[in-house]
Amino acid sequence: MRQKYGYFSRLCLLIALIGPGILVMIADNDAGGVITYAQTGSIFGIGFFIPFMIVMLPVAYIVQEMTVRLGAVTHRGHAEMIWKRYGKFWGAFSLIDLIVANILTLITEFIGITLGMQVFGVSPIISSVAAIIIIASIQLFLRYFAWEWISLSIALFNLIFIPLVFFVPHLHWDSVARSFVSWHIPGGVHTLFIYVVLANLGTTIAPWMLFFQQSSVVD
Repeated sequence: MRQKYGYFSRLCLLIALIGPGILVMIADNDAGGVITYAQTGSIFGIGFFIPFMIVMLPVAYIVQEMTVRLGAVTHRGHAEMIWKRYGKFWGAFSLIDLIVANILTLITEFIGITLGMQVFGVSPIISSVAAIIIIASIQLFLRYFAWEWISLSIALFNLIFIPLVFFVPHLHWDSVARSFVSWHIPGGVHTLFIYVVLANLGTTIAPWMLFFQQSSVVD
């Protein structure tokens, strides 16, 4: 029993340590991210989309690792570190930027919730109010670790997309393979391409991710 309890304790400790990092990484699959990915694929095609998404993976990893190292070395949260190191102006600027970005992110999340529930015939008002009640209840009545476990459990549903890919009809795997060999920018670099790249970078690296990841390391 002690040995089993020991393994379980280690598993819980591992999840507690890597949980924030997993949540930050999976957060790229939110409503705004999925819409951005869908637009990128529909505009530039699979030949550009898949290699481009693979390039985005190390970008997200490097940024997360930087915040982890900063938190481990400075023992300060992201906002406090900026405030102490660069002064009040940049500290206030970073917090205002965080607030504005969070508000815009919440708007896109509720747009995604209402659009998703409309598929099942639920009106936008009902789905929005229900989402607000659920989120507020979690924030008010659950501890942080309970919220983290719930979020990680929900995040497991992301894995369902992996086997579904193999059952997508009319998917030509030879085209997927050729996309890595003949990767190019359709139409060259133009205004729309720059907008799409910036949108993908924005959904890959959001301001709240930096603050949340570094604060979790310090805590």
